Amino acid sequence: MSMTLVRRDGRELTPFRTWGPFSLLEEVNRLFEETLGDLARPAVAYVAPADLYETDEALILEMAVPGLSPEDLEVSLEGNKLTVRGQVRLSTDEKARRYYLQEMAHGSFVRTFALPVEVDASGAKAEFRHGILRLTMPKVAEARAKRIPVEVVQ
Repeated sequence: MSMTLVRRDGRELTPFRTWGPFSLLEEVNRLFEETLGDLARPAVAYVAPADLYETDEALILEMAVPGLSPEDLEVSLEGNKLTVRGQVRLSTDEKARRYYLQEMAHGSFVRTFALPVEVDASGAKAEFRHGILRLTMPKVAEARAKRIPVEVVQ
């Protein structure tokens, strides 16, 4: 008479499968996940996604920072280095909460961008609307696109 072990998910366990290097790791991960659940996962760090692009006249950075206000952000421009710092704050009643799931990131973030062309820092402008930070940095005259007219030669 032989006895077959069956896991909770219905898969049959065999001695080779149970003790193979990959299945043992799978079993340890499963047990760890079942025991600690979401508490075993590290906290999610806040990363503000951004687009950096140029027009003929300026470099433009658009950064998504939902839930933040302009007071939560700090923008600095030094040479060709643009730095955006922010703080996603926890709710004031955080201590009264018992989380079952926590995926919304919080904490400080810093993003630094090396600008591909020289910009005029004195003309830089920052706007904030619907959770999007938009920085417009005019290019210096030497970095702006120059249009060369094409003449018809006969």
